[in-house]
Amino acid sequence: MIAGLLHAASVLALGNNGRLHAQGEGAKDRATADTAYAAVSNTSHILGFAPAYKGKEITLYAYADYISKLLIPVATNQVNDSGSFHFTFNNNQIQHLLIRSGNEQAGMYVEPQKDYTILFPGRDTLRYPNLNVLQEVELSFAVYDTTEINARIIDYNERFASFWTDNYQFFVLKQYKARLDSFATAIKAYYAPCNNAYLNQYIELALAKLELNTFHSKPDLASRYLLHQPIEYDNFEYMGFFNEFFHQYVQNYALSKNGEGFIAAINTTANHDACMRILGGDKLLENDTLRELVFLKGLSEIYYNPAYKRANVLKLIDHIASNSLMQAHRTIASNVLRTFSALQPGSMAPNFTVSDRKGKAHRLSDYKGKYLYLMFWTSNSTASMQEMKLLPALKRKYGDKITFITISEFQDSLAEKQFMKTPRYDWTFLHTIEGQTLKDSYEIKSYPAYYLINPQGKFVQVPALSPVQSIESSLYEIIRKIRLKEGP
Repeated sequence: MIAGLLHAASVLALGNNGRLHAQGEGAKDRATADTAYAAVSNTSHILGFAPAYKGKEITLYAYADYISKLLIPVATNQVNDSGSFHFTFNNNQIQHLLIRSGNEQAGMYVEPQKDYTILFPGRDTLRYPNLNVLQEVELSFAVYDTTEINARIIDYNERFASFWTDNYQFFVLKQYKARLDSFATAIKAYYAPCNNAYLNQYIELALAKLELNTFHSKPDLASRYLLHQPIEYDNFEYMGFFNEFFHQYVQNYALSKNGEGFIAAINTTANHDACMRILGGDKLLENDTLRELVFLKGLSEIYYNPAYKRANVLKLIDHIASNSLMQAHRTIASNVLRTFSALQPGSMAPNFTVSDRKGKAHRLSDYKGKYLYLMFWTSNSTASMQEMKLLPALKRKYGDKITFITISEFQDSLAEKQFMKTPRYDWTFLHTIEGQTLKDSYEIKSYPAYYLINPQGKFVQVPALSPVQSIESSLYEIIRKIRLKEGP
């Protein structure tokens, strides 16, 4: 436990603001990348060296959100023969991104309009001999700017580690409060001249997590950090504290006297409002927005708990994805549903036989050799109808290399037939054969559902990002790779 406290308070965090537009470029293509982004503000470059990974793919990731922790590829590159790689991306605020190659990964903070030169080290096979286990490696910075956010946070972590070593015994004896308060006052005064709001919040919440893990009063911590301020969905430090504070919170509340009837409310009726009313008996959850987010986190945690009916848990998450008054909650719920999928990138997409409007059979195997962007939809889904309107622009831009297919899980309705008469919807429209469903084989939780499939019939993204979730950056990366293979 003590080692976990040190880790929780000192390690670098991972994050994403959800508004990235990116591409990966090899060293030979850097001039092209620079030209493409000349008109884009807040552009950053990461020039990396990874000699242990020559010829291997390396990817820059961000989190879609901090509840599902679904990873979104920002840029992908191949480490060249000299061991170098390069990412170019546009971001609007300080955040933490993840770099991964194979089963090795490392995190780093990035600031708008800043460039970085880093060393991505090879795996420590003596400490981590199992190559199938993901290992955190530590980046090195070629240019170490002591005023830059990575340097500031590393400096704070080192100061905290020294404090922890000197005061470890007082935490064991639960006599730490005066020393922790003294350290907090001194460290905040030390960094005050930096005038860096992000660093200040990092330190504030790192100390809050330490208090949380040393059994400080939860109502007091909630009052200071959660109850009287807006929810910061896009801030990793805030959401890291939120996740630790509310870890297993719903499950524990369901077993308390105030939570009586909660498990039954899920397993019998799966009624969102009933569950929210029961959770409202907790004084820390009087705010309905915070309560729904805690409920959503709790649902993601109980999905594999045998005490709860899995189908009902999915129904409740889907309800939030479709009906929540908070757009952030709808997005997070959709992402949580995606994390439950047993289908994985690199696995074969299930084959199917479906029909077009003329009755001709179409099989997935018919499209071997092509990239597919596959959408399942229904005409009675508002989200389906709205997102369908975004596909024509993507089709015009990428349709020469990527095949767009939409499949309705039901026989053509009058609404669908009218919809498809619009001239700009000029891609392949298919529907399942009577009595058939692909919902189980493709593990469709809600509509619309998207899948990106490679020419070998394997999933690239499963489920794939939607048009409103920046799928364009993924399609652009596919086109870039195709054109590099085709040559000038």
